[in-house]
Amino acid sequence: MPHDRKNAIRDDLVDAQQALLGALDGVAPDGWSRPSPNNEGWSVRDLLIHLATAEAGFVGTLRRMAAGQGGVPADFDPNRWNAGQVRRRAEAAAEQLRSELEAAHGEMLALLDGLDDAALDRLGHLSSGEDGSTEDNFRLVASHKRGHTQDVRAALAPAPR
Repeated sequence: MPHDRKNAIRDDLVDAQQALLGALDGVAPDGWSRPSPNNEGWSVRDLLIHLATAEAGFVGTLRRMAAGQGGVPADFDPNRWNAGQVRRRAEAAAEQLRSELEAAHGEMLALLDGLDDAALDRLGHLSSGEDGSTEDNFRLVASHKRGHTQDVRAALAPAPR
């Protein structure tokens, strides 16, 4: 397999993770309760819950896709899944959630390292509602993380005067 392909995916994932961690580093203790202007009803803390649980969920989906077992079920409802995760993890400490996010990211990179071209090309249903390859799903992870990094930054930005 062209090593460049996996390196490009890895770089995309690592860059997105580093940007997210940088944004999370900017959250003051009272900042976790700030509302997300882009995610109605969610706080910065809810975004962290979502990111930590989604990252772990993506690892399982990526593993299944790479093994040729498809992706998420065709009737997967991300809004319902997200609401359930935020509700179930409402009492988790931010430090614990961040640790889980970082652990799942490490698992994802280890999974990527063990894949070949055939695994990256296997198809399945993505949580976005579309069908795509394992590589597409890795790219979706990075894009998803970048989008929510912007949400965290927007929530922490000073209010316009």
